[in-house]
Amino acid sequence: MTTDFDPARLESAWARYRAKATEAHAPFISYFNEGATTAQIESAEREVGCGFPPDLRRLLSLHNGSGDHQVLPGWELFSAERIAEEWKIWADLYRTQFKPENYSCDPSGPIKGDEWWRLRWIPFCGDGGGNHLCVDMEPAEGGSSGQVITMWHDDARRDLIAGSLTEFIEIIADDFERGALTWDDEWGGVYESNQA
Repeated sequence: MTTDFDPARLESAWARYRAKATEAHAPFISYFNEGATTAQIESAEREVGCGFPPDLRRLLSLHNGSGDHQVLPGWELFSAERIAEEWKIWADLYRTQFKPENYSCDPSGPIKGDEWWRLRWIPFCGDGGGNHLCVDMEPAEGGSSGQVITMWHDDARRDLIAGSLTEFIEIIADDFERGALTWDDEWGGVYESNQA
């Protein structure tokens, strides 16, 4: 199943999220790179061998990653180039370990569980420790192409986080607005608040 992309919906949620994050930490917006060009996005798609969902393409066109700052709750936002780099690492492991040794995962939700990682799981952010959120371009029956899932490097659990990247941004914008997220100076990023 695919969902129709509404750019205004994504941009509205992203503006809400950025506003609350900037309210919590004034330099927040300065941590983002300039937007990716169409050529940069298309180059990454070619390297990955899969088109990105339209909401990921739009977010990259607004901000081509965030460097080392965890601008999403506990996660760095990857640039188009970094997405391709991280994907290549996983693709190499897929070919040399996961597939030959028949690794599988433990999915919660409409996620295919017959493999540890799939070539059409695109890591768009990470925690710096080998864990990612991915857009799943090959969901199980009942899922949505482009749904957001967890990918833990040392844990078989795979959870459905949101039906799309747009929905994920809406969730974290809501979380910030209700006080469940804050900027943590010690960790240098957005994390869950102890106040919620």
